Amino acid sequence: MQTIKCLVMSKKLLIGLVVLSLCLVGCGFKMRGQVDTPFQTLYTNIPKQSPFGIYIYRLLKASSPNLTILDTPSSADVSLTQLSLTRNRTEVSLDANGKVEEYELGLVLNFTMTDKQGNILIEPTLLSATRLLPYDENEAAAKSAEMSLLYSDMEKSIADRLYRRVLSEEVLDQYRRLNTGQ
Repeated sequence: MQTIKCLVMSKKLLIGLVVLSLCLVGCGFKMRGQVDTPFQTLYTNIPKQSPFGIYIYRLLKASSPNLTILDTPSSADVSLTQLSLTRNRTEVSLDANGKVEEYELGLVLNFTMTDKQGNILIEPTLLSATRLLPYDENEAAAKSAEMSLLYSDMEKSIADRLYRRVLSEEVLDQYRRLNTGQ
């Protein structure tokens, strides 16, 4: 009796997985894979040694292994220029004694992307992320570590959004149109 119940449950689970798979395929879901970029070289002024830079370089190299990232803009097919990367911290709420109870942390990236001829592929764009940090003066060391983790999380989030924007079909098609006459 127990084995029959197991077989029925297994069958229902299998049918459910098949239906879910068909729904995902039907809606156009596609796993992110390698991207064949029409440009072979990219220059960026984002520092390679910064945590933010490390995220960007890893994402680009993992998804576009044929893309070479150069240290000088002169021979690059495209240039990804970081105009600014700004961290900010704002007091959101104070207690009755005037001590901070909560901060709003922010990270804002301003960037643009051009091709070798100076054609703008991505207009100057702002990407931002914010997080709330409850604060207690008695736990300042722990809150400082938590603040660092939150900034790191925001850097990863912005790096992922920047990566998706740079390798979007819209940008790749515009590069092809401007540089191959299509």
